[in-house]
Amino acid sequence: MPRPFVAEPFTFVQPDGSQVRLLGWGNQFRAVFETPDGYTVVRDDEAGYFHYAELSPDGARLLPSGLRVGSVESTVLFLPQHLRPARAAGLESVQAPAEPADQELGGERRWQTRRRERREAAAAGLEAAEATAVGDIVGLCVLVRFPDVPATISRQEVDDFCNRPGYTGFGNNGSVHDYFRDVSGGRLRYRNAVAAYYTARHNRAYYTDPAIPMGTRTRELIGEAIDHLQATGFDFSQLSADPSGFVYALNVFYVGPRVNSWRQGLWPHAWFLAPPDPVAPGKRLRDYQITNMGDRLTLGTFCHENGHMVCDFPDLYDYGPESYGVGDYCLMCYGGPDTDPVHVSAYLKNEAGWASSVTPITPNTSFSVPAGSNDFLIHRRTGAEYFILENRQPTGRDAGLPDAGLAIWHVDESGSNNNEQMSPAAHYELSLEQADGRFDLERRVNFGNGGDLFGAPDRTTFGNSTTPNSRWWNGSPSGLEIVDISAPGPAMTVKFGHPAPTPTDPT
Repeated sequence: MPRPFVAEPFTFVQPDGSQVRLLGWGNQFRAVFETPDGYTVVRDDEAGYFHYAELSPDGARLLPSGLRVGSVESTVLFLPQHLRPARAAGLESVQAPAEPADQELGGERRWQTRRRERREAAAAGLEAAEATAVGDIVGLCVLVRFPDVPATISRQEVDDFCNRPGYTGFGNNGSVHDYFRDVSGGRLRYRNAVAAYYTARHNRAYYTDPAIPMGTRTRELIGEAIDHLQATGFDFSQLSADPSGFVYALNVFYVGPRVNSWRQGLWPHAWFLAPPDPVAPGKRLRDYQITNMGDRLTLGTFCHENGHMVCDFPDLYDYGPESYGVGDYCLMCYGGPDTDPVHVSAYLKNEAGWASSVTPITPNTSFSVPAGSNDFLIHRRTGAEYFILENRQPTGRDAGLPDAGLAIWHVDESGSNNNEQMSPAAHYELSLEQADGRFDLERRVNFGNGGDLFGAPDRTTFGNSTTPNSRWWNGSPSGLEIVDISAPGPAMTVKFGHPAPTPTDPT
């Protein structure tokens, strides 16, 4: 599951066939697992069994203690609960390569290449390619069953989940098409060509073999399915591709429950095909996401991964254990309820070309900011660092928001949401200025709460001397002074004052 998971229950299988029930925190790159009563576990690399964990002498790693999970009662363990390694090591509690693909592949996913090339062009003062997440875009959805695992969700149901307006199956708020139509203000009309089921050549155990490096059998399975579609006349020409001929999105669903442990076999993940698979004149498949269907379909992970592949959006969560990124305020982080994910942040909407208006902030003015309309206010230092403001209300697509009010985002494209230190040298790419000044997101306290967004009666100012403040990351005054913010509502009024005098200001 490429989207991060928090205290999610998992059932993993030990080499002797016994099962262990664990709770997991993490993502496809790093994760930690605990027993339900709070004891951290780690897989022993040699035998493959889950053991209760202990810290290495330097505190940097989790090590197997020699006590298999289930072999002793946790009440007699002389180990601390909720063990975590030192920050430098992250939470690789189950030892695995850094990426879910063969180590020798390296490289980038195609969406990462497009995003990097646009930024490099902008930094060099060249005309960059425009964002492509507008207009009519068609992705591919491949369905896979196994000889020994039949399908339980029909192709038509998957097609409806992807494309049908007003879809409500499995409790979802609309289809994937509906989600992107709504959050883009109608600028992105995204649908998927859903192929008929392909029956794999081998039984499921062949592809889920934990002894084979993760990604190997996945790419083999995808290759089988694509070969079958080509042989049976599937129309690949309908798929949308970037200017270099790479199809934007390949979504793969396989039937049945998730049976692998983390980062083994067909564990859900997102990566790329290597080499790219040519499927039609001028069209190649590269980026993909794969997940099991189980007994239900939900929007959260599917929309998150297509946010990458179709819109070139980055992850805005911390790959390590130290912080919560922008929490439940953006699809590209934790994103709210899985059946009804929240909007994309103003930063990414503006980058994607979805803004209805982006108004530069000028001193001694007032603006009315409507919610749900992609109208933003902006205050720039450079093209890469700026503040962008939007009105967020917990209604409609944003029903799962933790708070209501004016969201003040601090953008620095040179930052990374793996860096929660809030220092000039190490800080987020996208930070939510949390109105209560507690920085709960950076400190991994919560995924957002009622103190984060601005609005009367208690959180009405934001400037050089407030907490949080409006300074740039280098500590210099930004000149952004908000002197009054109305109460949260469908439209909010924001009043700006003059920049506060500085020692270098002749006034």
